[in-house]
Amino acid sequence: MTHTRRHFLGAVSSAAAVGLVHTQAQGALKSGSKPLGVAVVGLGTQSQQVLGASVSWISSSPHCRLAGLVSSDRSKSLAYAAKHGLSSQNLYSYESFDRIANDESIDIVYIAVPNAMHCEFALRAANAGKHVFCESPMAIHSDQCRDMIQACKENHRALAVASSPLPKLMNCCGPIRSIEASNAVAIDPKSSWRLDRQLAGGGALIQAGIDVLRTQRLWADSAPLWVIAQETKTDATRFAQIDESVTWSLGFANGTVAHGAVSLNHSAPGQLNVQGQQAYLSSEFPSPNHYWSRANQLEAFAASIQGKSWLPSDRFNSLDPANALEDMLLVEAILRSIKQRSQVQLG
Repeated sequence: MTHTRRHFLGAVSSAAAVGLVHTQAQGALKSGSKPLGVAVVGLGTQSQQVLGASVSWISSSPHCRLAGLVSSDRSKSLAYAAKHGLSSQNLYSYESFDRIANDESIDIVYIAVPNAMHCEFALRAANAGKHVFCESPMAIHSDQCRDMIQACKENHRALAVASSPLPKLMNCCGPIRSIEASNAVAIDPKSSWRLDRQLAGGGALIQAGIDVLRTQRLWADSAPLWVIAQETKTDATRFAQIDESVTWSLGFANGTVAHGAVSLNHSAPGQLNVQGQQAYLSSEFPSPNHYWSRANQLEAFAASIQGKSWLPSDRFNSLDPANALEDMLLVEAILRSIKQRSQVQLG
């Protein structure tokens, strides 16, 4: 049985519910109807999804509002502040960031700086007594992910990691036999930090592969047992510091086998193909018709901190930091396989 792309997208309505996961620490949740203040750290392309295209959302959300900006570019901060009616007192640099501990208007810190800076600012935010919403990938190493989780737990703060629209369709195909997923992104010349390992933390695997790995794990619904991978370079000069393209095969305990491919050297629609015992599904990846924006996710995060239930009409995978840690552990296993040129067993 073959499902069309329309059938595939329509089935998203039966996807698993969003899980907004917080630390286990007591006191992380607060009640009340007042919108929570969000400070945005980093004013690059990613945060523009919230600041650039969501002006009406920011002013009308019952759950959260823009309360601060943190950037190394003062002129950019002032421009955004004027656009959103923020006082210059609500603007911080990376160096003065820790002063947010005394800013009672800020409840949540949204971290949208280069990957290698995520852990630093998450720890600083938690130590300042603020809840943390972090861009994906959560960090550039599993130890950093654990440090972030621990810091939020110790400071009784909630932690969430942004998620792309990766639906797990339930009971559509029967037992899953195989999953093929790919993702390709052409690096914007203006985003040169993405070619710098010190800032990006890695290449195609960490910048484009997280979403693919998460999708494969959701569909398989089983523990990964082994992985074998290889890296390919066609432009050794441009991608001297990071991986350009990576492919892998991933085996799960229930017998499902997943194949993945990611690249940073061209831009093309990704593809998701799932072969089940009862049906076969194929779709562009990620689905362009079911985009759960960062604004939506921040609103869901803020609502959950207030003890309220807030779900989008189409329910995507969770913002759970434990899931983000699992993604990073798989990334590290794939990198070991590439380095060792052999299959890596997962425990």
